[in-house]
Parts: sequence; C-alpha cells; structure tokens
Amino acid sequence: VGIFYNGDEITEKNAEWLAQLVNERHVRNWRKIERFVEAMREFHNMEETDDLPHADIEADENDGVGDYDGVNQSLDGMTNYNNNSKSKSKLPIRSYDVVGDVAVLNSLPENFSEQSIQQLGETILSRNKGIKICLARTTSLSTTDRSPGSSGLVQIAGPKRAQFITSHYEYGVKCVVDLSHTFFSPRMAPERLRLSQQVARGERVLVVFAGVGMEALQIVARTEAREVFAIEKNEVAVECLRRAKRMLERNKTVTCPGGGKGAMERLHIVEGDALDILPTFECGSFDRIVAPRPKEGSSDGDLGTGDAGTAFLSAMLPLLKLKGEVHWYDFAADHELPTCERTRETVQRVCDKCGLDMEVIRVAKVGSVAKRQLRICMDFRITGINKT
Repeated sequence: VGIFYNGDEITEKNAEWLAQLVNERHVRNWRKIERFVEAMREFHNMEETDDLPHADIEADENDGVGDYDGVNQSLDGMTNYNNNSKSKSKLPIRSYDVVGDVAVLNSLPENFSEQSIQQLGETILSRNKGIKICLARTTSLSTTDRSPGSSGLVQIAGPKRAQFITSHYEYGVKCVVDLSHTFFSPRMAPERLRLSQQVARGERVLVVFAGVGMEALQIVARTEAREVFAIEKNEVAVECLRRAKRMLERNKTVTCPGGGKGAMERLHIVEGDALDILPTFECGSFDRIVAPRPKEGSSDGDLGTGDAGTAFLSAMLPLLKLKGEVHWYDFAADHELPTCERTRETVQRVCDKCGLDMEVIRVAKVGSVAKRQLRICMDFRITGINKT
C-alpha cells in the first residue's frame, strides 16, 4: 500500500482498493490450489485401487434432480460397458432433469457410441413409466434467453417427436414448456413454492423475467394476491404462459378464491423488454417484485464485467410501495457465501441512488449454474425514503 501512498486522499483510497482486490484474488487462488491438491490425492488413491467403482446414474436428492411431479428419480446399481473398453466403467453422468414427461441430460456422454447412448436413454425410460422420451443437450445455455435453440437438443430414446414441448406439473399447477426455445429448471420448484408462501392477501405482485411463468402461476393459483403481472420478452415463452393461463380455468386444485377462473382473471401477461415496460407502470404500485433474472453469460457473476443487473434494479425499485419486498436473484461463487457481500453492495448502491433505505431479510443459495457457481436469492425490503 505504501508504494501508492503520497499523502493524497484519492490516491490512498485507490491504494486501499487495489490492496483489497489483490488480497481477495490471493485467497481465491489458494483455495483453488487446495482443491487441486485434494483432487490429485483422490486420483492417486484411485490408481492404487484394482476395481473401479460401479456407481452409475443417480438423482442427487439435495439438488432435486430427476424430479417428476415431486418424486425423486434414481438409477441405482446400473452398470455400463464402454465401447472402447472390455471392462466395466463408471457411467459419464450422475443426474438428469425431468420436465413433464421428458428426461433431459445436460450433455451427451463422451466416447460412447450411438448405441450405448440410446441404451442409456432407454434405461432411464424403463425406470419411470411417466417419462416418455429422453433428450440430451448439445449446446451451452449462452444466449440471452438461456435456451438450447432449435439444434441444441437431440433425442436419444423414446418415440420421435417433431417438437420438444411438454406440460409440467409442480405442486398441482401446470405450465407449458418448449424445451428448445425457453429456459425452465424443475430444480427451482422448492424456491417457487417458498415465494408463493411469502405473498399476503391483497398484494399486487410483479414478476419480471417470467419465462414460461411458473413463478407467476404458483402465486396466482396458491395465494389471494389481488393482481399478478408477468413480464417476458421471449415470444415463445410468452405463448407457453398464455396456454398455461388458459389451463388454469380447468384446474380444480387451485386453492385461491374464485378457483381456476378467478386465478386466470387476476394474471396479466405483458410481452416485451423489461426496461421498456417497467417505466410504464405507476410508481409505488406494487407490494412485491419477483426478479429471477437470467445469467448474462460470462459478464455476470463474481468475475464478470457486467452491471450485475443494476439497470433492471434501477427501473424496478421506484415501482415498490413503502415496506414493499423484492426477491432479487443473482449469481455468486461458492466462496462468496453466506454473506454475498458483492450482491449486497450492488443492491445498496442502487437503493442509495434511488433515495431509498432498505434492509436485507434473507440471502440463500437456490441452485447452481456451473461448478462452484451458484444462483442465489436476496430478499430485501424497502424501509423508507432517504431524503438526504
């Protein structure tokens, strides 16, 4: 720090900031080295073992993987033979997602023939009669709408389908999912249930980045919210939400007053870019905002160079009533938990800019997007207006 200090206050602050940045990177690098050393030790122990483990595909109960209508799926004790080896080998995947009647693998197994991959898919289908087809993703979710695209999914088992569209049940509420052109994660089901349990009678709720609309559908079907507005710019996802809204009317499991028809009437779908639509709402008109924003590629997260969603926060916060709450979704590395100071500072900075006081209610991990990269949710409340 002394190298940068010449008695000038600005230079001193810059030096403190640089020292903090270097120290954070230093700690992070040492953690990476420790993880690498531990992995090498495990690899060495494996080499000394004569028999490789035969553990194959299993649904990770902690992640909610393989969840079909609330039931965890697993493939215990299955073995597979790699074409390039005469001995039994560990299967290339451990988990899969189930959306409606479709099982989805996150990637195609490497070094496996087409026949072996088809056998893998058929084994998954045989273990759950509710699953009709098995797909594998061949591209990363790097687009703005986080969808695989027309050529991003391949079918490996089950009757051929021209389009990968399915209906997915979650706690008695149905949504429509186009797996090729929309993003949907069944692993977020417990989080969506938690959100609906926070909504009080008579609240006016705004759901930004609604996608196929399961958050909005759960809230409108399970609570006594006065109105729920869902904003989404992906036209395919909007059409899926409109179809799900029509199905609400016939849903007899809806618990809100007025049943399915009442829920349908209270749900309003708005198609378009959130930054264009948010300014059209009246200031102070919502009691709660749910913002499950998508990851903005490599520019998002702990090492990203993006704005961490501050443009959306700046547009949303003026719409909240006093004591209104926001469920803000961000992305963090594992070392940032449990405090997630970077996310806290981002929210605090935008609140200060808007002249609002806030308090953090809860910060928690709600999922993962990559190895050691997590999706988190920060619940915070607007407590007052900062007139200074």
